[in-house]
This record gives sequence, structure tokens and C-alpha cells, in this order.
Amino acid sequence: MTYPDEIRLVVVDDSEEVRLLARLALEGTDGIHVVAEAADGAEGLEVVAEVHPDVVVLDVAMPVMDGLQALTEIGRRHPEIPVVMFSGFSEGHLAPRALALGAFAYVEKSGDIDVLTREIRRAATLGAA
Repeated sequence: MTYPDEIRLVVVDDSEEVRLLARLALEGTDGIHVVAEAADGAEGLEVVAEVHPDVVVLDVAMPVMDGLQALTEIGRRHPEIPVVMFSGFSEGHLAPRALALGAFAYVEKSGDIDVLTREIRRAATLGAA
């Protein structure tokens, strides 16, 4: 599979530490650039509208507007931008719900960062198609 040379990414998570760790891990991957971050779903919607990224990485549990609400709004306002849910909750009932609401993929935070990177690349490829 051929991936885009540069993937512009927005990370939305209420934990500053998680955003920092994600940025550090993902920026070390060729071609992935975190162009903006947000601390909740509402702020994430503003940032997505402003920078129009290739992919959004979105947490589920956040204040103000949770990830599932933000996912729905991103899909409505920017259907061309794929969203990868990145959650501390095991897949359980949330993954099928997120996928039904339009998420490209659901990745657990406790998993290997390579899984997140792979899903971001796959999402960017489909978003660019």
C-alpha cells in the first residue's frame, strides 16, 4: 500500500500528557506531522475547521464535548477527514459504536504505537482517495 508523503494530523485528547506522548511518538514517524492539538471535542472541532488536517486522532472520554459527539460533528462538517478513535477504554461496546458513527478505526491507548501509526497511514490513504 502506498501512503501519502506527508500526513497532517490533529490530536484531540483531554490529557496534556497523552497529547505530548502521542506527538513525540508520531512525530518520530516519517511523514506524520502533528499540526495541532485540542483538549476537548469542542476545541477539536474549531481546530479541525482551522487547519483542515488529513487525519484526526480523537479520544473518547473528554469534558465539554466527548469524542463520540465530536466524531459525529466532524463527520457532518468534514466528511472527507477520517477520524481514528484513540481511547483508554477497551474496545468492548465503544468500538462498534464509534465505527457506526463514522470512525475509520478504534485503537486502544494501551496498545502498540505501531498500530496507531498504521491506522493513521491507512486513514490518510483513504482520505486522499
